[in-house]
Amino acid sequence: MSANKNNLPRMIALPPLFKGKQLRENKHSLDVRAELIFEIDALEVLMKIIPGHKIAVAVTNQGMSNLVEMLKVLIARLRSVGAEPFIVPAISGGQRLSADEQRLALETIGITERAIGAPIYLTMETILIGETPQGIPVFIDRYAYEADGIIVVNRRKLHGGGSSDYKSGLMRMITIGLGKQSSVSMCRSYGSTQITENIAEVARFIVKATNFLFGVAVSENPYQETTHIKLVTSQGLS
Repeated sequence: MSANKNNLPRMIALPPLFKGKQLRENKHSLDVRAELIFEIDALEVLMKIIPGHKIAVAVTNQGMSNLVEMLKVLIARLRSVGAEPFIVPAISGGQRLSADEQRLALETIGITERAIGAPIYLTMETILIGETPQGIPVFIDRYAYEADGIIVVNRRKLHGGGSSDYKSGLMRMITIGLGKQSSVSMCRSYGSTQITENIAEVARFIVKATNFLFGVAVSENPYQETTHIKLVTSQGLS
């Protein structure tokens, strides 16, 4: 609508509209099971495990495609070497949730003891295991700390231009997911402008001070399809 010289409104015809269809590349197809097994076998990451070892598998409550399938594969491989795996929730953002709330958060993304074939250990209790060189107190989930090995599973963080950083997502999960509300408070209190550096520093401390085995970094495209799986050992996070 516009106005003529007499300032009276005048209707302007709109151009014709046509129905369109968004075009995209063929759906990405990744054999998640084969990819994960290949990564596990290639790095020989299970060779350190002794039969009877209790292994904590930390899982974020941020859903990702094929997460349940990947956990089932991981649990099966751990059992194949005699390990006794269990799940610990690594709640995103360090939210303070009760045991029942944590269980519900996992259930909403399909993670149940029956679905993955392993028990889920729930607690908000954390253990103070030391301080970083900068003096930041370091906390970790009690069940994870008491385990004979720790594995974390998380998505890669995508940056501008489509690049991804497998370290940042895993480090954030190790620090905040496993450290829970205690770690969130500490990282912020030691400089909110340096929180990224603080998170990385705490994560490196946890990796060195605990029985950390490896992280599983999962990449997804904008259509939430799994595109790549990468295993990252403690050396890769140092």
